[in-house]
Amino acid sequence: MDGIWVGVIIVGVLIVAFGPILYVLPSKKDRRLAGLRAEARRLGLTVELKPVRNPDAVAVERVTAGGRPRAPMHASARYALTLDRMPNEAPPWRLLRSARGWIADEGMDLPAGWLGQLQLLIETLPDDVVAVDFGGRDLGCYWLERPASGIDAVAKIKASLASIGGQVAALSG
Repeated sequence: MDGIWVGVIIVGVLIVAFGPILYVLPSKKDRRLAGLRAEARRLGLTVELKPVRNPDAVAVERVTAGGRPRAPMHASARYALTLDRMPNEAPPWRLLRSARGWIADEGMDLPAGWLGQLQLLIETLPDDVVAVDFGGRDLGCYWLERPASGIDAVAKIKASLASIGGQVAALSG
């Protein structure tokens, strides 16, 4: 009987000692996201966690239980490519993916005629990219990084952003 209690005490001590260590280890999802973001940095992209407005939010996401309006957001990561040769005349803009297609964000309109010129290039981005923006010196996309997205999607994002950036430079020059 004493041997059983000694075994129980040893197992209990091991659980108390190693439990916190196992709790701190990154999950499979965390390792996957770290791999995607490391590949992005290797390819020259910058990554920041940044929410973006969700234009297709349902009514319960737009209003609190108390009746106050709120801005529904997508929790996303912004993958950005710094553009080397960009004219200063290019205005900042942001496009959001919605059920109606790509639409300009409030106060961040594209210059007239640009959407038609950029549409095909923007469509080359992964399906879980919910927004694309241009801030003057960099071009970014807001990516949900869903589990179906593999490491090859990062190279696809870089190639798409480079193509969109070249078209933006051509349109603004």
